[in-house]
Amino acid sequence: MQLYSRLFTSLICICVATPSFAGTKALGFELGVSKLADVNRILTNQTKVIDNGINNYSRGRMLKTNGKGYSIEGLKSVVYIFDNQEKLSGIIMNMEKYKFDDVYDAVSKKYNLVSEQRPFVGDQYAKFKTKDATIEIDAPHLSFEMDVRYLRDDFLNAYTKISQINNKAKKEKESRQF
Repeated sequence: MQLYSRLFTSLICICVATPSFAGTKALGFELGVSKLADVNRILTNQTKVIDNGINNYSRGRMLKTNGKGYSIEGLKSVVYIFDNQEKLSGIIMNMEKYKFDDVYDAVSKKYNLVSEQRPFVGDQYAKFKTKDATIEIDAPHLSFEMDVRYLRDDFLNAYTKISQINNKAKKEKESRQF
């Protein structure tokens, strides 16, 4: 009986001591947790922040910054996308394309690779997955820039659904012209 008591106590200690898994983080902010006011306050202290309007998919505000103040070589701009509850839904970084391998290496150390396309010549793309988000590195062949996107799954689902509806409406409108 005493053995079971010790085992039970040990299990409780392990469960309490085990840290809860944190959400997906980028640039010091956590998707689904960081609030608009906090992000705005922190960014204003390190770089120029521009109100970038309301996002069509999350129905939340967006903030845009230039790449200065982040200490990341090749970073040109960052867009922070919030949901209608003012929680961070996505971060889109625009960077110089030559940083693809560096970003890929850094992200692959933290997150699970889902798919990749890395030819010597052509479009380069990598997709990583966390429990609540998708990270994409997208470097089109005929561009000098690439995007690094950290997007919550609920945001990505809304984007996909609304895009499909819009594409269907566009095709129907075009077909009525014939």
